[in-house]
Amino acid sequence: MASSHEFFSTADPDLVRSVIGQTLTGRGFTVETTPTAGFVAKRGSVPMTVLFGGLAGGKLYMSFTVEIMQLEGQVVARLSRVSVSAFATGGAIGAAKANNVFMDTANALGVALHEAGVLTSSRQVA
Repeated sequence: MASSHEFFSTADPDLVRSVIGQTLTGRGFTVETTPTAGFVAKRGSVPMTVLFGGLAGGKLYMSFTVEIMQLEGQVVARLSRVSVSAFATGGAIGAAKANNVFMDTANALGVALHEAGVLTSSRQVA
């Protein structure tokens, strides 16, 4: 299970940030900007996840962060999972579903950045 996915670009960081924010919002996440100009993306319901666990369906709570930084002349956007207890994520079923959503989200970000013409490469980070 990957815990992070990194996207590399030589484009303007604000353009990369905009594409990522729009993509996350379009996938049903509530996006909040962090003090470092990244994002916290949340989806689902904590109470529904606590009550129904991995069977909460579309209400299964999950939270990802996106850090956007400059490194060696490139913009790096790192999508990461937010670690919470197994109880809060719906146990093993919830963890598997959250992994699927994480991978789908990483793929969607890669496609959106590629279609915007700003993706130079990407990699999964363990």
